[in-house]
Amino acid sequence: MDIPVYFTSDLTSSERRVSPQWTIGYLKQRLEQITGIECQYMALHHYPNGNSNEYKVIGDKDDSTLAEYNIAPYSRIHVMDLDPNSKLKQLSQVSATQEFQLSEEEYNKRADSVLQWKKQQQLGRFDPAYNDSKKRAQEENEQKAQNIQVGQRCRVINIEGERRGVVKFVGRIPELDKGESVWTGVEFDEPVGKNNGTIGTLRIFDAKPNHGSFVRPKQVEVGDFPELDPFASDEEEL
Repeated sequence: MDIPVYFTSDLTSSERRVSPQWTIGYLKQRLEQITGIECQYMALHHYPNGNSNEYKVIGDKDDSTLAEYNIAPYSRIHVMDLDPNSKLKQLSQVSATQEFQLSEEEYNKRADSVLQWKKQQQLGRFDPAYNDSKKRAQEENEQKAQNIQVGQRCRVINIEGERRGVVKFVGRIPELDKGESVWTGVEFDEPVGKNNGTIGTLRIFDAKPNHGSFVRPKQVEVGDFPELDPFASDEEEL
């Protein structure tokens, strides 16, 4: 079964579904299309835990599979560019300066910007298949949201690990993404959230500070998920 994984590089960031049976060589070929980094210059760093900067290096054996590296759903793989003459690195450095110094209109007109490079390489929202993929993701979220109700216990499993809480909101939020997507508002049992149920000054639901978050319905699993005991131990005796 395919699993969702976050892929990042200095210039790109996206969520993709991968098969644990893919070889590293095949994964690199796919990543070259996404990041623009040539396979031979890639170094892959796997971040299993979103709360830590610790990572594991994915080896150079192109015939090994992702399953051998225990890639978990919603973990992250960062693609490093080791090309000493990399044009992408130059773009990244120049772009950071340009974005700071230029207005958005001026930056959009630059021919040597990261934005123009992404257009030329048809990456991200400039990929012809992007709108179709975005539409499918929205439909998947809407379908999942139909089975989520306010007041249900739930858990969210992503790059930050497992977090449990209560569903406090299900619906669209124009202030978040112009109302394009359905969101689930969750109040977590522990202070592992991003907010208190507000977006800016707009309150969507009530939650204690750092206990609330807005997540995609596809990341929410509702059911009998009681609050975890932080002091629980697997040891029967001490």
